[in-house]
Amino acid sequence: MRDAKPNSTGSRPGRAWFIAALGAVCVVGVGLTGCATTVDGRGSAAPGEVAAYQADLSASRAAELASDGAALCRVAMSSMVVMVRGYNEFVRKLNEVQSYDKLGELDDKARASLIAGADLIRKEITSTTPPDLAEVTERFLDSTGRLGTAIARHQLVGLNPVSTQWTQDKQAVLDSCATYLPLPPTDGASAAPAPSGPAPP
Repeated sequence: MRDAKPNSTGSRPGRAWFIAALGAVCVVGVGLTGCATTVDGRGSAAPGEVAAYQADLSASRAAELASDGAALCRVAMSSMVVMVRGYNEFVRKLNEVQSYDKLGELDDKARASLIAGADLIRKEITSTTPPDLAEVTERFLDSTGRLGTAIARHQLVGLNPVSTQWTQDKQAVLDSCATYLPLPPTDGASAAPAPSGPAPP
């Protein structure tokens, strides 16, 4: 059998290719070995790492809820002061005159304060608001809407049950806010009773 014809460098092509390929394989193999020594092959975190991570998440979540709860309560409490003041001014005059026609613009001002306050409070309810606080606040906003509607319909006696529920829902928000903020004095923060006389024709 003839020997393979030498190439221009005088070596046999088959042997040269094999040596080069072997060298490449060795280089890749070293690279893989090097990588394998620097990567942790564990499929799960070490005991305690998960617990520490979950604790960090829980603490972060709790802090976020507390912050958002306090923010909502600050807006709600300041808005309630204006809302109650406007409503009480309106209803005291209504108790006196027993007629919406003699109120001037007090009914419109009362409704405006209710609407403006509700809008400000609603903007503070987010996905990170504490669920219990969000729930009672939503009920208060619903009551506020019903009270505004009753005023717009020029109700007299009909204001009583709506106003009573509104006051109760307001207090529920304040009670919930005690968890997130110290409450200010509540003197004069209750709604005045609506007229007890007959409704106008």
